[in-house]
Amino acid sequence: MKTLNCPKGHGAMKPMTVKKEMNFKGVDLEIEADALVCPECGLEAGTLQTAGALQLALADSYRAKKDLLTGYEIKELRKSRNLTQRQLADTMNIGIASIKRWETGTVQSASMDHALRMHLQSRIQADNYSGNREISLPRIKLVAKYMEDLIGKRLLKKGDKFLYLAKYLWYADFLSFKTIGRSLTGASYAALTFGPQLNNYKDLIDPIKTSNEDDSEPLSDDELRILEKVAHKFPQERMVYEAAHREKIWAEAKIGDLIPYSCAHELNEI
Repeated sequence: MKTLNCPKGHGAMKPMTVKKEMNFKGVDLEIEADALVCPECGLEAGTLQTAGALQLALADSYRAKKDLLTGYEIKELRKSRNLTQRQLADTMNIGIASIKRWETGTVQSASMDHALRMHLQSRIQADNYSGNREISLPRIKLVAKYMEDLIGKRLLKKGDKFLYLAKYLWYADFLSFKTIGRSLTGASYAALTFGPQLNNYKDLIDPIKTSNEDDSEPLSDDELRILEKVAHKFPQERMVYEAAHREKIWAEAKIGDLIPYSCAHELNEI
């Protein structure tokens, strides 16, 4: 922060965080702001930098009271979707200047806040149950076949309800999301009585088995290493089954609930 001398001749002013009570758009707010303060007389002064920070603090405090996304929240949500300001503006069919203003202190209208949430939060919620990837049945089969080769056991057996395969898939998908920010298959998982299971697995078993793994995007080196780690940790089917039942993120979920990928960092068995 730029240094200033007290205009009353008391020497250098010191940077401090001060509390201010201000009115913004008819709403009384209490905020904290950086300022230069004279330790002798208490006189406060600001710079262009602190003025900008004060404007943002006011706007965000107001938005929080009005249940609008703050500038910080808009920016972080946008980044979590791997969107540039230009890309977000294009998807919303608005000018990039609006995105820049909202992120740096201009308060958006209620209607534009709704539009922002539709383009950011709703998609993130969906990604939280698919691991930032569209579900691919051929890729599920590709991962299953590769896991079969690694552990030397058949997992895609006739009449099998994926009792063990689902646990291998769950660990592989969640470990992939935790490691590289994206699941392997895009599958969502439900907490069922016999452990984590593919959501709507009864409707997926036959389509997965009859899908063509050659139609899948190839596994990357990082993804192959993830599968190898899972197979090395659980070389026996019973081991992955029992480990999944010891995981808190399954045990603490209600039966039938989807298990969010955001819980991947809570895995304890791998």
